[in-house]
Amino acid sequence: MAEKRPTMGRFAPLQGVLITSQIARGRFDKIVVPEADPAFVIVAPRDIPGSNRLRVLDAQIPLLSSGAITYRDQPLLALFGPNRESALIKAKGISVSYVEDEPVESLSVTPYSYTFGNLEEALKEENLEILERSYCFHSKTKKRLTYNRVSVTYDGETLHIEAPTQWPAHVRESVAEVTGFPKKNIIIHRMPFYAPHDEMLIIPAQLAALCSVAAIKSGRNTEILYEMEAAPPRYEIKRKTYYQSNGKIQAEEIRATIDQGCASFFREELVNHVHTGLIPLYPVAALTIDVEVHTTNNRPAHFYGGLGYSEALACSEAHYSELAKLTGYNPLSWRMKFASENPSFTAMIRTDKYAKLKELASAVSKRADFTRKNAAYEMQRQMRVRHSTFFRYGRGNGLALAPGIGGFSRQFKGTPTQSVQVTLLPNDHVVINTSFYSNGNSAEIWKQIISDELGVSKKDISFVEDGNELLDSGPSVLNANSGRMPRHIHRACQLIKEKRFVEPLPISETVTFFRHPSAKDSLFFSNSWVAVVLELEISPLSLIPVIRSLWVSITTPKVYEKAAYISKIRHTIVTTLLEAGAQLSQSRGFAIDIQLEEEGEGMPSSMTLAVRGAVTAALLTALEQALGSSVKNIPVDGPMILNLLRSKH
Repeated sequence: MAEKRPTMGRFAPLQGVLITSQIARGRFDKIVVPEADPAFVIVAPRDIPGSNRLRVLDAQIPLLSSGAITYRDQPLLALFGPNRESALIKAKGISVSYVEDEPVESLSVTPYSYTFGNLEEALKEENLEILERSYCFHSKTKKRLTYNRVSVTYDGETLHIEAPTQWPAHVRESVAEVTGFPKKNIIIHRMPFYAPHDEMLIIPAQLAALCSVAAIKSGRNTEILYEMEAAPPRYEIKRKTYYQSNGKIQAEEIRATIDQGCASFFREELVNHVHTGLIPLYPVAALTIDVEVHTTNNRPAHFYGGLGYSEALACSEAHYSELAKLTGYNPLSWRMKFASENPSFTAMIRTDKYAKLKELASAVSKRADFTRKNAAYEMQRQMRVRHSTFFRYGRGNGLALAPGIGGFSRQFKGTPTQSVQVTLLPNDHVVINTSFYSNGNSAEIWKQIISDELGVSKKDISFVEDGNELLDSGPSVLNANSGRMPRHIHRACQLIKEKRFVEPLPISETVTFFRHPSAKDSLFFSNSWVAVVLELEISPLSLIPVIRSLWVSITTPKVYEKAAYISKIRHTIVTTLLEAGAQLSQSRGFAIDIQLEEEGEGMPSSMTLAVRGAVTAALLTALEQALGSSVKNIPVDGPMILNLLRSKH
């Protein structure tokens, strides 16, 4: 039964603002607050009855700084007043003096290594050539959303928290730890949100905890408006490939450096995803991958639509397209010759047969006329004619392939609880208990699975409302709504079917963490492939890449809500291109041609991360062909491309 929120009463809620640090590293020496005013409430570290920390699995950061400052805009105090305007004016009267430390490149470094084969023995092969490239994925601009509201209603016993959050259980646990309240006295009311870069994963818990402390201290309801901000980790990847003159790869040395900001949230899982993206689809005799996770004086960076799989995959696919050109192949013919099952790849992802991947690559290349256009653009590149602002001949195309993955890896030791419960009631009614939001296309997919498996009507399927009895389904990240959750619900339905007509109703089944049996010892299992061909030209005016057309082929098992699935793929493509610095052509010939082939059994793997990585790789390859220069950084912009053109001539 849903918990009802108490009325706000005759007093409007206190409005909160944060006082944050103006330096990136050091400590604050003194904070001077204007003389006390009963209309305002200040929350300082000494006011926190419980723990002054925000904990995420095995990592943590201070809720409010007690002196040391580890990143710019770190919260120092929270100020609550009668309205937002007066709180902002009052906050300007608070002065903070700092002792600033010299910036350092890295506060700590945590190394991780993966080795396959014997590199020393592999390099004894004679006449090996070397391709060495660097890639950097990092957005210099901050992603901001409109203000989002977190509010707390306190009745003297229970805290009712309204928050837009991707992880309701984390909000509840954080508030309990900070306030000392038992979790049964903390009710989370999930509010709508839009978080394309996972802005609502950690910050809502921080704001809810501060609002709760203020509500307890003042005896008033509280509210805070905050501009959510997200920053991706910085990925720098160096690849050194030893190959034979016929194009066959002998060995690889890969080194990745990741800047996670001041806190290493989900660090081990980030490394698993990066390793998986860096593993080649093609056999090698030896492979070493060294990943270093750095903590720095930057804002905490964690999920940003993913955990590094897309960036690492883009690096891998773009690198092999360059190798294909160096050895006399085009990107398609090289992949058709050398792509095959190999133990280093299987250790990370267990996939369907490679024959299907090659069919997919051939089909999308034929639709895009890839081979002919690639040859024409390559001839143009080799002519080395100066680019002109009057002629549009700076064109290129790219090809990339990828397996789809989603969710946490099977070896993630810190995997949070990921529960869902399905209950079959009399009269064929079904109730789903999950902390995930019950609206949108994902919920329709869950209902369709239950309807198909249990033979019930979708209108007879409902969800448990907000309250104490809501199960923790974990963070809504890594496409869990469309990836992990359908598998869990499908598994719960299978368990119910085994007991149906044998045991009395109601029958409830809870699935906490269901691993795909086909994954075996691999980190991930994938039964879906994507192949992408992209064609672009360089704008003669703005010197930015303009996408002329894009072709996508996907093979996957049965897809529920096909129209929504294709719409999600299209949205992923467009946002990936725009965030990478490209523009979409306004010409009539522009198209994003998506073809979906449903084949195989089981629940399909999530394709979002794979599509992002493949589109980025194809963009990199096409851009390098159009410019005749190596492109190191994503996203790109006009000044960067201008510098590349100047260095070329």
